[in-house]
Amino acid sequence: MPLPDGTRLATEVAVADDGAPHPVLLVRTPYGRDFARGLHDPVALAREGWAVVLQDVRGRWGSEGAFAAFAQEGPDGAAAVEWCARQPWSNGRVATAGASYQGWTQWAAAVERPRGLCAISPAIVAPALGEGWFRQGGAFRVGAWTLWALGIASAGTGGSRASERRAGKALAEWLELVRHPTNVDAVAIAMPQFRDWLSPESELNAQPRGRLARVAVPGFHVGGWYDIFCEGTIAGYTALRRARSEAVRRAQRLVVGPWGHVAQYGQITGEVDFGPDANAAARGLLQEQLRFLRDAADGNEPQGGVSVFVMGRNRWLDLETWPPPAREVPLHLAADGASNGLHGGGRLQWSAPERSGEDRYRHDPADPVPTRGGRHLHVGLPPFGPLDQRQLGGRSDVLVYTSEPLGGDLAVVGLVRARLRFASTAARADVAVKLVDVHPDGRALNVVDSIRRVELVPGVPQQVDLDVGSTAMTFARGHRIRIEVASSNWPQFDLVEAAEQTLHWGGRSGSRLLLPVYEG
Repeated sequence: MPLPDGTRLATEVAVADDGAPHPVLLVRTPYGRDFARGLHDPVALAREGWAVVLQDVRGRWGSEGAFAAFAQEGPDGAAAVEWCARQPWSNGRVATAGASYQGWTQWAAAVERPRGLCAISPAIVAPALGEGWFRQGGAFRVGAWTLWALGIASAGTGGSRASERRAGKALAEWLELVRHPTNVDAVAIAMPQFRDWLSPESELNAQPRGRLARVAVPGFHVGGWYDIFCEGTIAGYTALRRARSEAVRRAQRLVVGPWGHVAQYGQITGEVDFGPDANAAARGLLQEQLRFLRDAADGNEPQGGVSVFVMGRNRWLDLETWPPPAREVPLHLAADGASNGLHGGGRLQWSAPERSGEDRYRHDPADPVPTRGGRHLHVGLPPFGPLDQRQLGGRSDVLVYTSEPLGGDLAVVGLVRARLRFASTAARADVAVKLVDVHPDGRALNVVDSIRRVELVPGVPQQVDLDVGSTAMTFARGHRIRIEVASSNWPQFDLVEAAEQTLHWGGRSGSRLLLPVYEG
């Protein structure tokens, strides 16, 4: 397929040889058409009436040109949509599909508003770079993007074998030395754009506000509670729910399961088997997505709404929109004087503590708190998802606060927030918060976590408001709710300087966890 500048993109088409025009399903990938073919069976889809187009993006595998990650996909993707709409085997209506970077190609093209685009179906992807993609709460997702940059550079670049071997060697060293600081120069040699990703002021990170308002098509959005792009997936759905057109607002569908980014859509994530209902194939997620896209391609209004998997209860919950109406309930941080082997040994309680106090710890970037489960995207680490956190609870740089056993089930559905009173001896600090489900047998399984990088006046307490993250989780009767507070999560996030940290609790501005309790 020729681009307007003459660059040719390797493209293959599967379509019924019946002489009739068909709606187009377009997948654009940096991972090779073989990879895309394994996820989207073009022959089976052609038998269902689609013209299936698989395309290597610029500078990858069979396509010409130099790969400029992310930046190229808007104009190139729009050109691909319009090319598909003009072909004799096309009826002029183009839907797009794909996950992760293949989801980014959809968002980038949709912002350009190409003629013929009728629907998108981005999965496990954020619609905007910067915060939510390269960064979270101001911290750089160093592990994910080091791994991705080196992995991309080590194969399919169209460059020299020597450069691919160098990138492969750097990747192997990163995996071997995963606890060591990133060699930015080595990564930037393999992927020159890496320095732009690091800089909050770069053009990629500073995309204009209101950019997504240009997207005006139905969307089928798929996310995972343990996916690195969970919040981004929800943000994309939410943005299109604010579209000017009422028809576009109605035609937004959000599905979130208990899945991670790699090997997504199964019933087992981390150490938890969520049961057969969690399996996307058993649910018929692909068929649901294709029905949605076909309705749009046929000029009908697709069915919108929300379906989320409630962990703990292990059942799907259907909603009109996200988030559902919920009552925000505070759990206050307090101290109980008994450590139980956990640093701080604090407790969470439903009423404000009668007295105030503080807990302290030292953050040392030479010995950071290791990433264990959660929403990460790293090979060579413990898997993503829910993992037992007890081995981290005994660290001197992790504060732990735990509730009494619950007297009944508690459904938490929506955005979990924290409001903490925090001080540091440094002018810049990270506040990392993790929500944990403590089972009666002592297992402590992480539910959701996040981080926020804050600027401080050294030694002066400041209120830090932090979005811990969105979830749908039923804490069962007899379980306990726990939060862990630290200043590192390596290599999920990059590190700040060493400092003495203080967390204040109790008093008029006491620290607390805010839970969206769902009673529907």
